[in-house]
Amino acid sequence: MDATLGNKSYIYHFGYGYSKKRCKSITNWFLNRYLPRHKITIDIVHRSLTKDDCFGFCDVTNYSRPRDFTIELHSGMNELDYTKTLLHELVHLKQWVIGSLKLKSGAMYYRGLNVSDIDYNRQPHEFEAFKLQEFLYTLYNRDMLESTEGKKVRKNIFLESKLPRHLL
Repeated sequence: MDATLGNKSYIYHFGYGYSKKRCKSITNWFLNRYLPRHKITIDIVHRSLTKDDCFGFCDVTNYSRPRDFTIELHSGMNELDYTKTLLHELVHLKQWVIGSLKLKSGAMYYRGLNVSDIDYNRQPHEFEAFKLQEFLYTLYNRDMLESTEGKKVRKNIFLESKLPRHLL
């Protein structure tokens, strides 16, 4: 278990075929940067998702006030795929927390639009997550590079100005 932000958020990670250090680093970076004031609990499970035909998914424990999550990731991914997949699932976590992604009467809604019957690759919340995973991957690596060079990690105004504010 890792506590981040003075015991506001808790990250539990377990399973096989992953780097504990990378998992903690990415998750802490994301929560500190994008959800610093929320008390969130995340279980990150690493296991084979071959039968599920996916690299990862994010599930919410309580849909009425989403603060407890389970993220499942396919074990044994290379570093690039792992990082992007975890960031993709963390984008979904943020979508649930801020309320842009909701479950009402068994149907999933994204910004008021029922997306339950839309093909996965055409769902707007997936489109947003795929777009942001690339942006966040670049930003995460730049922040990690700066922090290893002894520089203070700071917001990259240039990168953030390229995306609409609602995406961050």
